[in-house]
Amino acid sequence: MFDNIKKGLYFSRMQLLMKRGLEDGSIVPFDEKFYEKMSHTYIYSLPVSIHMKYLKPTEAPGKCYDRSLFMFFCFPNAVLVRGNIKNLELRYGKENAGHGWMEMDGYCYDPTLLLRFKKETYYEIYKPYNISKTTTEEYKSCSDFNEQFYEDIVSTKLSDFQPNGRKRVDLCVTIPLVQGIAEMGTDENFKKELREYLKAIQYDEKQVSEEMDQAFQKYLKERITKSGKM
Repeated sequence: MFDNIKKGLYFSRMQLLMKRGLEDGSIVPFDEKFYEKMSHTYIYSLPVSIHMKYLKPTEAPGKCYDRSLFMFFCFPNAVLVRGNIKNLELRYGKENAGHGWMEMDGYCYDPTLLLRFKKETYYEIYKPYNISKTTTEEYKSCSDFNEQFYEDIVSTKLSDFQPNGRKRVDLCVTIPLVQGIAEMGTDENFKKELREYLKAIQYDEKQVSEEMDQAFQKYLKERITKSGKM
């Protein structure tokens, strides 16, 4: 009973702090300027801005780690943060209290809520503990750092997805799936931004499929040639 009272008091206080933060401006939604900066980094053939705005999973444990990493890749001066937070501990237990977010210039960016908090407000509300923080340089020096994956992300440009671009064939798998997700939903902004992106990369499903076939045939010829020389 005492634990339930403590839990109830925490969530009541959390709601009050959230309300106060939204009213005084210490908590604000991600704005278009922030999304625009993320629109120039590409992961799985899509701008990070589209991932963040429209492909947010519902109640999917662990996705905050991926999504905070996506944001982190967009900002060289950002800090990637991992820690346990109080509300998840009280809801799901200590073993499921892990959360990921990004910090930059005195603010915390939450990838699940799509809200920017003043750092002191975020820490007051969520009471994070067991915190680890990683800068870009520290991330690149980690023992499990995948240099090829990282360099590919930070070097990819819009032109890489345009006709004859080096990542053009990657669209063959991703885009039809995302188009299906957009069409099944009711978010017109999602559909509009996806159309604008596809127009910018001059996407044509038939053409991309043909380019993929050509790339596969080229790969087969190279393999045959290589095996014949052995």
